Amino acid sequence: MVDVFTCRTPAIADIVILVDGSWSIGRMNFRSVRMFLESLIRAFAVGSEHTRVGLAQYSGDPRIEWHLKTHSTKEDVIQAVKNLPYKGGNTLTGLALTYILKKSFKAESGSRPDVPKIGILITDGKSQDDVISPAQQLRDAGIELFAIGVKNADANELRAIASPPEETHVYNTADFSLLSSIVEALTRNVCKRVSELSRKIRGETDSYSTGPPDAPSNLVTSEVTARSFRVSWTRATGPVEKYRVVYYTSSESRPEEVVVNGDENSVVLKYLNSLTEYQITVFAIYRNTASEALRGSETTLALPTVSDLELYDITHSSMRVRWREAEGASGYMIQYAPLTEDEPADEKEVRVSDSVTQVELDSLTPVTKYTVTVYALYGEEASDPMTAQETTLRLTPARNLRISDISHSSAKLSWDAASRKVKGFRIVYVKTDAAETNKMEVGPVTKVFLRNLTSLTEYTAAVFALYDEGQAEPLTDSFTTSEVPLPLNFSSTDVSTDSFRVMWRDAASDISFHRLTWRPAAGGETKEVLIYDDPNWFVITGLKPVTEYEVSLSAVYSDESESDPVEISVTTVARTTTVMTTTIRTTTAEQRLAIRNLQLSDVTTFSMRVSWEPLGPSVRQYRVSYISTREDRAEQRATVPTAQTSLLLQPLLSDTEYSVSVSVIYSDGDGPPITRTARTRESALH
Repeated sequence: MVDVFTCRTPAIADIVILVDGSWSIGRMNFRSVRMFLESLIRAFAVGSEHTRVGLAQYSGDPRIEWHLKTHSTKEDVIQAVKNLPYKGGNTLTGLALTYILKKSFKAESGSRPDVPKIGILITDGKSQDDVISPAQQLRDAGIELFAIGVKNADANELRAIASPPEETHVYNTADFSLLSSIVEALTRNVCKRVSELSRKIRGETDSYSTGPPDAPSNLVTSEVTARSFRVSWTRATGPVEKYRVVYYTSSESRPEEVVVNGDENSVVLKYLNSLTEYQITVFAIYRNTASEALRGSETTLALPTVSDLELYDITHSSMRVRWREAEGASGYMIQYAPLTEDEPADEKEVRVSDSVTQVELDSLTPVTKYTVTVYALYGEEASDPMTAQETTLRLTPARNLRISDISHSSAKLSWDAASRKVKGFRIVYVKTDAAETNKMEVGPVTKVFLRNLTSLTEYTAAVFALYDEGQAEPLTDSFTTSEVPLPLNFSSTDVSTDSFRVMWRDAASDISFHRLTWRPAAGGETKEVLIYDDPNWFVITGLKPVTEYEVSLSAVYSDESESDPVEISVTTVARTTTVMTTTIRTTTAEQRLAIRNLQLSDVTTFSMRVSWEPLGPSVRQYRVSYISTREDRAEQRATVPTAQTSLLLQPLLSDTEYSVSVSVIYSDGDGPPITRTARTRESALH
């Protein structure tokens, strides 16, 4: 809003504004008209007992937006201006001038006798009807006319409408955006003319005095505080009905006022701003006139501030604030924000009642300097600030990290608790020579096991204490996993001419399978079998009598690491010959049957299980072979003991079809193989 002239005359008037609302103005320009009207109205002391303002809008047909008596306060009139609708239509100014003469300047509409009457026209074009006769009728009725033209307004038409002299009653601007430039000149001239017309009217109606009315004298201020002071004066002689006390500051565009009875000579001005100079004028109000102003000034005091401001009980996320109360305060406002070198941080605010002189500030950021400011409040006004600064503490880290129970695939971390405010811990561990990072979060515990580690690998582990405000500095240490353990107690038994049994004990629980190989010590083909499901024994068959075999066994773990092999040597025994003297026994070759009910189940991304029904006691072993149908990998084989009728095949490729065959091994050869196919599941990473 543009600062404009303020009319301070005690004279009052009835002002009717006539606004052109035709289509040529346009909705955007009509917003500029509203702003202009608001500035115009703010310049006057508007009220039912002061200057009254009515408004009509016209185009093809005029209409009353509100009468002189409709609104009783300046705020009501300004709100009506802000809500003024845009009418639209043709420009018939003459008709509108006649309309306000008949409708607005009437007693039933709020027009008062013996009060100056002002008409203000705002238009942007040339009227489509005659304006000279209607304007003359208004002037003949004692109505002072001001004409304001914008953009395409006809200058001759404006002069024909306005009252003389032209230089104070006619205004013309090239664009709606320039309306604000004429507000001050217009309001000064309207104010001056209202004062002159008021004196003229008083001269016609005052019968008790031929000279100027007596004014009050000897203005004195006292009882000065930050929010108020008393104004006193010596009463004027004569029949004073009331005294009007007007007060304002240099920064305010509109004055405030109080009215007291004519037999009083002082009043306390309240709800003032502190440390502010106020200009004061006092008028004696008679029945039909007002005296000249008695003038003075006074400056309010500063508001009392808080004292003894202190910040204490500092933690990583909070601090307490206390102060000594300020006399007369209605409450206190505490503002606090981190002190940053970059962009200003978001400032937070706490308000408390006048009985509270200490508060706790929480949810602060650790290791951060905070500025805390306390204001004493007096209604909506605040005292000068008192400020202090303190830095929050750092988050307390975990202490005394210990690493124990280190194996080839796991380790135990333990530590001492950091603080009662810890919400949990973040554990980060990484191979020292690799970029891959492993993370896990736990609650407020003090130990955790790291699993699925790689053997003979150095790891660096870090423990972060977690708080609501973030994580503390890490507590770190390094360790190296041990090598994968060898199978234990590897030995042989049940040695015959063509077979023997090997047995062992597992050294760890995370073994996936065992790799068993054997070959004649004198040289020859090496055979291999993968043993799943942890039977811890295997019968090697199809051997030669009286032959030494070298047998080795290694354990393959879930992380695909493989232990060094353990080895033994076993020699089969000689074949025994029995001489038959009296009986010749003929044996028939044993029938070689195929397995029954072969099934593939428990299919996952990297494994599946093959199972079948058991056969008779003549079965020596089962042979399982499997290969992808794409044949992009070598065929895998495994031999299964007779007591076992299922095998978990792993590791397999994801989303791959496999062909699985199972056959029975008899003492004199193999039975026919049975084959099934199945596809592993698709990996969730795709």
